[in-house]
Amino acid sequence: MKPIEKISVTDMAVENLKELILSGEMKVGDKLPTEKEICNMLNISRSTVREAFRVLQAMGFVEMRRGRGAFVAKVTEDDPNNIINWFVEHEVQFTDFMEVRMGIEPLGVKLAIQRATPQEVKELEEIHANFEKAMDEQDLVGLLTTDEAFHKHIMMATHNKLLISINQKVLDVFAEYRSKSFAVKETLKK
Repeated sequence: MKPIEKISVTDMAVENLKELILSGEMKVGDKLPTEKEICNMLNISRSTVREAFRVLQAMGFVEMRRGRGAFVAKVTEDDPNNIINWFVEHEVQFTDFMEVRMGIEPLGVKLAIQRATPQEVKELEEIHANFEKAMDEQDLVGLLTTDEAFHKHIMMATHNKLLISINQKVLDVFAEYRSKSFAVKETLKK
């Protein structure tokens, strides 16, 4: 017998919405149900729906359009060969992101060390533990959410509004890269 695995409400919402997208009933460009409709369909909170949309966006299944909602971005799982092609095609773009990220993250860490509250340090430790667990379980959704949360929490601990804003822009653009890199099985190995 295998132990029963705990699965978060967000993970279940992601799987349900992903099933809807992959079912063949939807095509690229179709609008997904509203947050409220999904809340009612799945009996979950709005914050859970928003988190599920963020994960699905990072995985490339959903495109969020401000003020308009969530739209289907793709209707099939990624082929590992396509993922490799994506990395080759986006090399310059990826390099640009990494240079910016490498420029702001050391500053963020330095300021966070100086300014983080004990509660913020505790939250970072919890996020790191959840990331390690997701890595051990090869849980893509867990890796995506904890990786983003860790970097975001470091910047929040700086208490520098401009740095937090710049980091959020980088995270938004970096979401596609993150989902592609975690989809490559070798990334999940320690």
